[in-house]
Amino acid sequence: MSTENSRILILCVDRDNDIGVKTGVKAPIVGRDRNLEVASLLAVKDPEESDSNAIFGAVRTYDSLSSESGDEEYQVATITGSELGGVKADKQLRDQLIEVLNSFPANNVVLVTDGFSDQEVIPLVQSRVPIMSIRRIVVRHSEAIEESWALFYRYLKRLVEDPYYARWALGVPGILFIILSLLWYFEQLIHAGIFSLLFIGGVFLVKGFNLDKKFIELVFPSPPNLIRLFTTVIALIIIGLDLYLTYGNLIDSIGNPELWTSMLPKVVGHILGSATDLMVTAGCIFLIGLGIYFYFMRDSRIWWTLVGIVAAIWMRQIALTASVILLLPMTPPPYEYIQSLILVIGLGISTTVAVILVTMKVSKNYGQYFRRNESASEE
Repeated sequence: MSTENSRILILCVDRDNDIGVKTGVKAPIVGRDRNLEVASLLAVKDPEESDSNAIFGAVRTYDSLSSESGDEEYQVATITGSELGGVKADKQLRDQLIEVLNSFPANNVVLVTDGFSDQEVIPLVQSRVPIMSIRRIVVRHSEAIEESWALFYRYLKRLVEDPYYARWALGVPGILFIILSLLWYFEQLIHAGIFSLLFIGGVFLVKGFNLDKKFIELVFPSPPNLIRLFTTVIALIIIGLDLYLTYGNLIDSIGNPELWTSMLPKVVGHILGSATDLMVTAGCIFLIGLGIYFYFMRDSRIWWTLVGIVAAIWMRQIALTASVILLLPMTPPPYEYIQSLILVIGLGISTTVAVILVTMKVSKNYGQYFRRNESASEE
């Protein structure tokens, strides 16, 4: 790869924002001198903090690369997330990375971490700029018993004081203990096993399906998520209205629901004729919102929402044609009606297949721009 006009960013990442919490410094931290200043301040505040060593490691990497001959430009920067972890931390890392790249449009990144959060950080950085190399700064420890206990105490302290880990290590058992104490007080301790299993199962369910993150995104949505939420709610309202109107039309047209089983073809015909338009409208609104969300997230699945809209439009025509046939008074229906249904089905299938082929071609051509953001896909 040609290195002409190549810009390389040495990036240090502090996902849990120990820098901000312990020093009060706001990120992003850009430049060699500023990073050295913050690393020294953090080391004074907490000599056992691994993030200060990571920043020193990033500065050392910057000095080493800058001293080499070549046409590359180098910059060193540190970005921080949130002490709460999760989606909020990733959003702050993303925003700060964009800010750094706006001031220094790098072609490649040398990622420097303390090794604790690589799985969360690497996809987020790769979604914006290629990672050329990864350096993990791991502090060496003696094997002496005293230092082993000191290291154990350090991680135990982190487990207790770090909000992200404390809510699972202390918060969840605390709630369980409160439930058990209440059962004991009301002399219902015999049911403690059932309540404990229900509570632990609920915690596993929430964490296993990331329901906590989805709830946070629902309460504090980003602009793309807000658009998707809005169109989804509108689609559900239209579907509910559609079901209500369809039921009313069946009552007016056929009468008592007890007669519906004996007139099943007519019932199906009325349902297709009454419900199809609003149902397709709801589906298209949902797909449009999903497409807008995919566009903002630079997700290549945006093209498949177009396939869904085309398929929904043809499904509407097929359903209306079938409705006309089912509501005809004569049995079997005239051949021209069957011929019309077959023609609509054939045109629908051929058009959908053509759109799929075009979509695959366009998706391949624009694949460089619409790169699926893996870190965002956790929703």
